[in-house]
Amino acid sequence: MLVLIVAGCAGLFYAAPIISFADVRSSCQSQDIDALAKLIDFDTVRISLKAQLDAGDKGLAAPAPSALNDPVGATGSAFKNVADSVGKAINDMVNPNAVKAPARPVIDVNSYLTPKAILGLTYGEAKDANTFEPSAFEGKPPSPKVAFFSLERARLTVTDEIHGTTTFTFERHGLTHWELVHIGLPTAESEAMKANPAG
Repeated sequence: MLVLIVAGCAGLFYAAPIISFADVRSSCQSQDIDALAKLIDFDTVRISLKAQLDAGDKGLAAPAPSALNDPVGATGSAFKNVADSVGKAINDMVNPNAVKAPARPVIDVNSYLTPKAILGLTYGEAKDANTFEPSAFEGKPPSPKVAFFSLERARLTVTDEIHGTTTFTFERHGLTHWELVHIGLPTAESEAMKANPAG
């Protein structure tokens, strides 16, 4: 009997992030903002989504060197940024008629944090989630798969044939409460690596 209880508790603990994912979907469908505020760390998700959307298909770069931990690397990075800016300014003065890169459109990250858009993200709509219309979706929503699980963190993935794989990172707060802290959008490079694994 004790073995069954322990096994049941372990199963419930393992299933908790999947239940939280389903709760996010359900709360989006019912437009329950209060429930979403308890299920999602909006500040953290907003920052991570903005960084990914600004980076585009090339994906995110590693954080810049820290002045505290790597003063030489941080100084070199600062000089490189200044040199790049000065070089661009000089090039613009010397070649005023040179073809300039098109201005990048401004992306409103908050358009990805509405209940409809979050629902779209859970359906695998990726960067098209901000224009997602649930009424136009046909078929069964994709089921999340556990990509990683530990005592403190779990990653679930949702794959769409067109958009690729979106990753949802949950962190545990308390015994069974899991909060969504990061949404990883698919990039062209990450999908190419999955399609052509090394070796």
